[in-house]
Amino acid sequence: MSHDEEVSTHRHVKQQLDRISERDGTVRAWVHRHDDDAILGALATAPRGPLSGWTLGVKDVIDTFDLPTERGSPIYAGRTTLNDAACVALAREAGAVVIGKTVTTEFAFFTPNVTTNPHNPVHTPGGSSSGSAAAVADGQVRAAFGTQTVGSVVRPAAYCGVVGFKPTHQLVPLTGVATLSHAFDTVGWFTQGVDDSATMFSALTGTAVLTAEQPLRIGHYRSHQWEAATPETVNVMDSACTALIEGGSQIVEVDPLAHLERVAQAASTILSYETARVFAWERTHHYQLIGDLVRKTLAKADDISHEQYVEAHLTLITARTKHREFMEVNSLDALLTPSAPGEAPGIETTGDPVFNRVWTALGVPAIHLPLGMSPAELPVGVQLTGRSWRDSDLLASAALVEAAFNDDT
Repeated sequence: MSHDEEVSTHRHVKQQLDRISERDGTVRAWVHRHDDDAILGALATAPRGPLSGWTLGVKDVIDTFDLPTERGSPIYAGRTTLNDAACVALAREAGAVVIGKTVTTEFAFFTPNVTTNPHNPVHTPGGSSSGSAAAVADGQVRAAFGTQTVGSVVRPAAYCGVVGFKPTHQLVPLTGVATLSHAFDTVGWFTQGVDDSATMFSALTGTAVLTAEQPLRIGHYRSHQWEAATPETVNVMDSACTALIEGGSQIVEVDPLAHLERVAQAASTILSYETARVFAWERTHHYQLIGDLVRKTLAKADDISHEQYVEAHLTLITARTKHREFMEVNSLDALLTPSAPGEAPGIETTGDPVFNRVWTALGVPAIHLPLGMSPAELPVGVQLTGRSWRDSDLLASAALVEAAFNDDT
């Protein structure tokens, strides 16, 4: 990095830190943060790599050796570790500088925390990766790690108006990440654009994202849950299709798929069964410190038998096979689907993951693309889902969709 580049990077990071000082009282994205001098010092001594000059937020369920990881719960107040989670270590090796830990909902469940939507503080930023999405959207940090077990990357990305990428399940190591569900937990990240998301992917996986071949063949998928889509979601889906067609891509109308009908229920069964066991210690020793919504969620799991859990897994195994075959037979680069029912709802909720659960359960990569604003001046966009283990193809396709929409508007 040349002297001029170092000066420019230093200036840009200082602007981000000033933004935090200006806006943290409203957005409230951070639970722990390094002081500004330490961040600027780390910037000067960080390794040179693809993430040089990047500032990074880390969701507070992901371990960092230099800051506490409290999981959004008083049970873990002040908890520290000697090491970084694998994803954080990889990002630091690539040159990124960790700004701090971002707010999460309690244990990455659904209980709203203190973070607000940077576009309007009376609206939710989504969850559970609330602080990560809001910090990137508000220009406080270049990128941030989140996790997704149901919809906790794609949904807050949609509500806050940033790119949110969830890679194939098990692609990015979960070492050092607090478990919610071992069947579904996935590390993802937030950026302002697809290019930065692809750079993060390359830094973590060691593979480049190549330019996609044109024209794309995209399935327009409304799903069994389509009735949950609000007018602003319907409009942005239609606009995305129009932009793609005008850009030379082919849109294939896809009817609700029979092999996905039972996935949402199977995923719900698995999540409940696993969380009841993951949080056995917390329930036994600190039940009084667990929030009401999490208590109710854990209590529901007591009615699920081991046989139901196994049957749900068998359902997913079948669905994953049929979905891979469906995508291959129809030569689809991706499916275009809603990311969320509509614009961000009120601050009293983190929103409905109705359009996320199936894709997370299938384990396929998914990305949210922010494509505009609703009449209420809140972000709207679309979700692209791809094929397992072909994440770089999905990112390349997403870059073309992003470009086609920008050209069209």
